[in-house]
Amino acid sequence: MSREEQAVSGMGLSYRLTVEDFKEALRARARASAAARRQRVIMLVCGSVALASGIMALATGGSLPIPMMVGIAVFGVLMVAMPYLQARQFHKPTANHGEYRATIADTGFTIGHQQAATTLARQAAPRYVETPHLFVLLSTDKNASCLTVLPKRGTSDLDTLRAELDRHTARV
Repeated sequence: MSREEQAVSGMGLSYRLTVEDFKEALRARARASAAARRQRVIMLVCGSVALASGIMALATGGSLPIPMMVGIAVFGVLMVAMPYLQARQFHKPTANHGEYRATIADTGFTIGHQQAATTLARQAAPRYVETPHLFVLLSTDKNASCLTVLPKRGTSDLDTLRAELDRHTARV
């Protein structure tokens, strides 16, 4: 296939999105986004301070107020459960769309399913993160608000897909 034919036809993928895809994609976005890294640090510092003050209260012979115990327990549960809960929320709108088809061409990305199709210019997602199971396309804003998930299982030719992404997008 000539370079012109490949630019017109593009590199294609076919896949169904899962909760695990979104969990991995959100984790990758959090590593690539400065705002998400700051948020994670703030959450860990707040949790550590609450835990340390609870431990200090118990160590000095005082009692731990019930609201503080509940707060620490809720914080711990949320820190563990939040990635899964967020992934479920992202997956819900996509669950009934069936199989997705993605085409990566020189002009941009086209993502479609049984109900609609969307075309993104290269400038909308100029960078990507590769994870063990996904390619995650990201925007350049500080929150990486544009998030496009391309599961590796959607193609049998990962090297061509990786090369196509590397030609037009920056690896994070």
